[in-house]
Amino acid sequence: MALMVIAVKHVASGLKEKLQECMFFFHEAGYRVSLEEKTGKVWSHLFCRLADAGLGDYGGKTAFKGFLAKGLTAYVLQEEALSFLREHIAHNYFYFPQKERDYIENLALRRYAADPAKDEGGQVFAEVQQCLQDYISHYDYVNVDGLIRFRLRMWLKYLRKTLDLVVDDFLLEKEYQEFIKLLKYFVSLQYPKTKQIHVVLNDDGSYLFYDHAFQPALMPGDIQWESFDDLTGSKDDQLVSALVIAAPQRIVLHGDVYLHYPKAVDTLQHVFEDRLVLCKRCKLCQKIKKHTPEGKNMS
Repeated sequence: MALMVIAVKHVASGLKEKLQECMFFFHEAGYRVSLEEKTGKVWSHLFCRLADAGLGDYGGKTAFKGFLAKGLTAYVLQEEALSFLREHIAHNYFYFPQKERDYIENLALRRYAADPAKDEGGQVFAEVQQCLQDYISHYDYVNVDGLIRFRLRMWLKYLRKTLDLVVDDFLLEKEYQEFIKLLKYFVSLQYPKTKQIHVVLNDDGSYLFYDHAFQPALMPGDIQWESFDDLTGSKDDQLVSALVIAAPQRIVLHGDVYLHYPKAVDTLQHVFEDRLVLCKRCKLCQKIKKHTPEGKNMS
């Protein structure tokens, strides 16, 4: 006879489901099995029993514990992650407002759920299963909470790393949104300096500016900003800076500008909103080619 006692703070339906799957497998194989639940003041206990029907041997008991280890692994990785992520957030990121903590929690859960490493066949699943297998092979009593805290530290470290990466992304996004608000405020204070600016690319991927008449655009201060090859900084940032300073009523991005400078286009869309138009290949592109000397060399 084999007996495995599993102690938990609360008996979750997911845990009972995993254990029942194990019981069913051995029942179908001809073994007498039972799953009994006893609720205590602090801990609830699940008693998993296996008794052979003239077919059992030591190998059957070993296999029984192996199936329990696999079921417990699936349960821990699927349903215990939320409570431990919340614990990490409360302990390490308590200074965030509750609304932001909730948002971070949702982001972390989505990132965790999308990682195949914690699914059966993945590295995290294999490591946790091996740890549980080693423990259960020597002991008939498992306290799930204690096992996680003291035996599954590699999984807790994995959870913390997942959470930290999410927080880093969240802070970067928050900083970006603040930057967008600042740019939008700056643009709202300016009177449009020109009716329309077209942005086109030449063969080497650098951009050129033209006004509504398809003539090289004169930017603020009567400086002709045809390209930024000699300026420092990323070309995405340079493109955003030029258009924010120019503050035109309408911006049209032609050709593959959105492919060459996706970061700049995303920022410009947030700042100028419906004042910005993306054009992949329109009649206006052909007109620009015909009306500009550089047009002959543009793709």
